[in-house]
Amino acid sequence: MSYIHEALKKAQKEKDGRYHKYHGIVSAPRYKPRFFSGKVLGWSSFFLISLAFTASSWLPSRGSDPPIHEPAQHKATAQQETLVNAVTLYEKARVFQKSGRLQEAKRLYGETLSLDPYYVDALNNLGVIHIHDKNYSAARAFFAKAIRLKPDYVDSYYNLACLHALKGELTQSLSHLKKAVSLNQSVKDWVRTDSDLQNLHGMPGFEEIISNIEIRNNIE
Repeated sequence: MSYIHEALKKAQKEKDGRYHKYHGIVSAPRYKPRFFSGKVLGWSSFFLISLAFTASSWLPSRGSDPPIHEPAQHKATAQQETLVNAVTLYEKARVFQKSGRLQEAKRLYGETLSLDPYYVDALNNLGVIHIHDKNYSAARAFFAKAIRLKPDYVDSYYNLACLHALKGELTQSLSHLKKAVSLNQSVKDWVRTDSDLQNLHGMPGFEEIISNIEIRNNIE
């Protein structure tokens, strides 16, 4: 990806740090607003957009590299505009998804990905909508692609655990859940009251996670 794309991702990561780190399953009629990061349109989006247009000034000196010629500058400007538009579409899609307008959200996530195929949050949230629609194969494909692009992406591992649990594929569900726990111990706090994981109750691996939650709470 270009340095502009990296700058946008850096800014997005820093912004997320001021809210919950993970999105997971965002709100829909059957799915809870768990890990909805709180990203909204407003001054934070304005900051991100401004950052895109000043990203080149952050870069260290390129030493003996030749100066950027005018055509390259035009190309960089086009890339900036494309990525800013992707962020704007993504934010609008999340507002629709939060309010339960899933088809509008699905359309806008698709448009986001047409501009930025590497937008893992859009991939993850499209997977969530497909879970709601019971299109499990499509949901699994979106989560898998998000993980390929970002191997430590807890959201999609957790959502895969929910998907397989809902389908009754308990071994696969528990495997993905353990992977999510290994990436972030906070996952243990999510599973206790998650109805999507109801089918895992009673399985030794799942009960071990629950037991660890109880032990930690008693210590605290």
